[in-house]
Amino acid sequence: MRPKWVYGDWFKLFGQVPPEAKLVDVGCGTGLFLQVATEHGLKTFGLDISDEAVKIAKVNSPTSTIVSGSGENLPYDNNFFDFVCCLGSLEHFADLEKGINELVRVGKPEAKYLIILPNENYLFWKLNVVKKGTCQREFEVLKNDSQWRKFLSDHGLEVTKVRQDKYPSKEIRIFEFLNPYKIIRRLIYKMIWLFMPLNSTYQFVYVLRKKT
Repeated sequence: MRPKWVYGDWFKLFGQVPPEAKLVDVGCGTGLFLQVATEHGLKTFGLDISDEAVKIAKVNSPTSTIVSGSGENLPYDNNFFDFVCCLGSLEHFADLEKGINELVRVGKPEAKYLIILPNENYLFWKLNVVKKGTCQREFEVLKNDSQWRKFLSDHGLEVTKVRQDKYPSKEIRIFEFLNPYKIIRRLIYKMIWLFMPLNSTYQFVYVLRKKT
């Protein structure tokens, strides 16, 4: 589980947010992003396919309206939300097309979107340093940046910002083991992350809006 500050950094990508705006996190997991959004004055909603995740999310963000459900069939009205988020879940949907259409449907015409998607060209997967895939579920769709952008554009969304998800680099603890070989290897990994280009990153953090 990622620490709360990661979700805070992602939330900042929205810039200024009006109070009482409505935000939904589809695939909300433990609810920490909802907690951050609530602390910024937003009215928050969450949905997750896991009943256990929903229980945890309700503890972490007790003022949010959180329900169990499928991302392909969102229980919300058309044009309902000011902010629509799906943080590392869309690629696991059984029906990717239906899932993205639902995300677009529930957002207002001027809504901002935050969608995080995995990069099939992640450098450490290419080098076989780590097992390919995010290891969250058995089913997963992987694409590169241009493929994801086309997919999002084909479904009515325009990318306004994109950032690398650099959290994996924070998990590299250089002196976790005192073995000199392991220290040097972890130091090299850290250095690679400092200069890693967007096309080789782990996940893309997209901020989007509806196309006009």
